[in-house]
Amino acid sequence: MDKIAKIKELVNEVIDPSCNQKLAENDSIKHIGIDENNAVIMIIEVADKEGNHAKQITRDIAKIVKIDLGYSGVKIEFTKRKLRNKEAKTLLIASGKGGVGKSTVTANLAYALTRLGKKVGIIDADIYGANMPKIFNATDHKLMGDESGKIYPFEKDGIQMVSTEYLVDEKRALMLRGPMLGKVLKLFFEDTLWSEEIDYFLVDLPPGTGDVMMDLKNFSEDAKMVIVTTPQESAAHIAIKAGYAARDLSQDVIGVIENMSYYEVNNEFHYIFGKDGGKKVADELLVELLASLPITNYDKIICNETDMAGIIYLNLAKKITKLL
Repeated sequence: MDKIAKIKELVNEVIDPSCNQKLAENDSIKHIGIDENNAVIMIIEVADKEGNHAKQITRDIAKIVKIDLGYSGVKIEFTKRKLRNKEAKTLLIASGKGGVGKSTVTANLAYALTRLGKKVGIIDADIYGANMPKIFNATDHKLMGDESGKIYPFEKDGIQMVSTEYLVDEKRALMLRGPMLGKVLKLFFEDTLWSEEIDYFLVDLPPGTGDVMMDLKNFSEDAKMVIVTTPQESAAHIAIKAGYAARDLSQDVIGVIENMSYYEVNNEFHYIFGKDGGKKVADELLVELLASLPITNYDKIICNETDMAGIIYLNLAKKITKLL
């Protein structure tokens, strides 16, 4: 058992006195990390974070972390448990590797869903490589907050969005250690003032199977996932690994999207990057190949329903609504 799992196993037994239940019973531990000073960093959701309840939990956890496990200290951020909009569905959009157009797929799927009359929120969870504001041609925005520290999402064409691109100056990189990623996800999932009318949250994940993918279960337990790949054998190989990793994390993969499948000229299809990579991934994961998207101008959003790519995205959106 690794260090994080051991900490979680023991701390899960701590009683939240505000509801007289173990932390495990309400899935209260939202993040665990270990900083460079060998101190444990935690985000814990409780029924009541005021008064002596949080102090009692802190004392109980400190005993486990410092005395039983020998860490130098513990830093706990408490958040209040709230009722979430149970009607809103969450779709995680993942890929095994970068460069497959996952963010472009996310943006165009969002627009397709709005054409179906749905309200959409986008969480740009590609923390280090946030690209959604660039795709939306909206990079000069800064997230604003209220007095309680919650933030307002950016909105364009009826689509709400949050991104780390809006947390730093333009052309500056966001540099965070692993334990801080959970705080960014908490900001986006729990401390953003989303519209109550949102029907679907689309979460643009970073490539690979790192901290963000592993932490997401803490913020969206019922989320479904689609895997984006390109036709190349190398891309399909990594996409299959991402699919199996998702299942290891108990995330439900509902389908595969093959991007950059072909280039069409005068009704002739040219398979520049090969064929059937998406089908290979779907067959291996025993899910449906939801769409094969053409190579298009990826500097713009495809909104035209008379354009072939626009029609494909609209049909993809219809499939997604049924699967969710």
